[in-house]
Amino acid sequence: MRALLLAFLLVVSGLPTLAADGVPVYADLLADCAKSPDPACAGQQAALAPQWPKALSGSPLALRNFAFCLADGCYGALKVDPVKACALRIVVAVAMGGDIGAEDRDNFDQACGPLGPEDQDSAKILAREVVRAIRRGGS
Repeated sequence: MRALLLAFLLVVSGLPTLAADGVPVYADLLADCAKSPDPACAGQQAALAPQWPKALSGSPLALRNFAFCLADGCYGALKVDPVKACALRIVVAVAMGGDIGAEDRDNFDQACGPLGPEDQDSAKILAREVVRAIRRGGS
C-alpha cells in the first residue's frame, strides 16, 4: 500500500517530480483521456493542474475540489479513488482547524461513510501523510 502513496505534489509534463513520503503524485491520479468518452477530460486535467500547489499549501477550496474529483472523476480527468477522496475530506477538516460547516461534514460522510474499516484506516494514514506534507510546505 505504501508504494501507492508517494506525494501529493504537482507533476506536470516538463516539470520535475516532487514527492513526499506516503502521498501519491499528481500523475498517479490522472486518468487516460485517450480512453475517456468525455471530450472534457483533457481540459479538466489542465484546469486541475494549477490547483495542485494550492491543495498542497492547505487551501481548503483546492482540497475540496480534488476530493470531489477523486470521488466523481471530473469528466474522466482523474481516476476515481474513494480512499483518496476520503483522505482529502479528512485533510479539509484539518485545514479548517476542525471548524467545518455542514456541507463539509456531509461531504465527509458521503466520501468516508461507505468505506469499510480497512479502507477508512488507509484513508486516515494517507490524510496524515498529506497533512505532514502540507506542514512541511509541500516538500
